[in-house]
Amino acid sequence: MNTQKNLIDNFKKVCICRSITAATIMQAIRDGCLSFEALRRKIGVGTGNCKAKRCRQNIEKRVQDHKKALKAEEVETAGKET
Repeated sequence: MNTQKNLIDNFKKVCICRSITAATIMQAIRDGCLSFEALRRKIGVGTGNCKAKRCRQNIEKRVQDHKKALKAEEVETAGKET
């Protein structure tokens, strides 16, 4: 069920003005864009007509969730090394 939700989520347009999907945003985040401004420079999120009024909060949450997942992974890896 969760995998199906993730698959559907990948096709959703997060930045509606620029028609940028969640999959595109998540790939840029995985490639190292760890802030809204970095994503804006790399893929153009938030540069449409609304100037990020509709998408910024959703995009920033995705960045924060990714950072939390990275930290949790670091802690888990550190725990296995000892």
